[in-house]
Amino acid sequence: MITVYAKGKGTFLALKTTRNFWVVLRFRNPEEKKKITFHNGYTMNLNLGEYVAIRNTLSKGYSLEHANGLLHVQKGKIQLVGPIWLLTSVLSEGIDKIYVVDCKDKVVLDVGGFIGDTAVFFGAWGARKVIIYEPVLDHHRFIDLNVKLNHVNAEIHQEGIGDDDGYETIHYDIINAGFGLSNKGTKKIKIKIRNVRKVIEESGADIAKFDCEGAECSLVRVPSEVLRKVGFYMIEIHSLQTRSALLDKFRTSGFILIQEIPNKSYKEVSTVFLKREND
Repeated sequence: MITVYAKGKGTFLALKTTRNFWVVLRFRNPEEKKKITFHNGYTMNLNLGEYVAIRNTLSKGYSLEHANGLLHVQKGKIQLVGPIWLLTSVLSEGIDKIYVVDCKDKVVLDVGGFIGDTAVFFGAWGARKVIIYEPVLDHHRFIDLNVKLNHVNAEIHQEGIGDDDGYETIHYDIINAGFGLSNKGTKKIKIKIRNVRKVIEESGADIAKFDCEGAECSLVRVPSEVLRKVGFYMIEIHSLQTRSALLDKFRTSGFILIQEIPNKSYKEVSTVFLKREND
């Protein structure tokens, strides 16, 4: 049986990005590989999921190359390198739209640095320095590549954040953008944790971004005077309970909620933007 993989918007994007679009209009199964040529002349052997991810990336205005198992994408001065499944998952989230902030000549604390993607955007938007916290060792290869490729002044820590210094064992099946959120799976990894209060105090940051798959709840227990050392926060929240507690904490600490962007796929997830009063 042949199954049509997409209708409506999917078909429109196939026409927009793909030279031999008729090849991808039907797949026999999701794992089947097809040789696909995009309008830029680039040809790749992709399964359905890989094709959709690449197609969506191209539709956002990125150019791409693929070599040695890595994807290299570029849009203007922005360049990013990573495995297809990691890099395209990042770009599909629209981080270049969500985390837009005026950071010219400012220090940005980037907690949950992943593969250095947000650090690259902060650097492109004028950040004087980006301080990155990312606990997964495998991601640091790409953080190093991406910050160097884009000439970002970065300070990089192989640590996650929490209430206390120490170590935590995370269970998982795959390491992806949601790594650590469920803490379930057949594999496990030991990561280093840094007290979030110390992270904020020592950063000297003007702006802080937290996208750390549930660890943002530790901000609730940070003293107000420490939170106020940073003037602007962007926090991805992963549960309604955490959202309520965090908004109460920041409100009583003298912050105003100025924007909230809901996640299109997960109703309990949203990104909040909080500004220190009188700034």
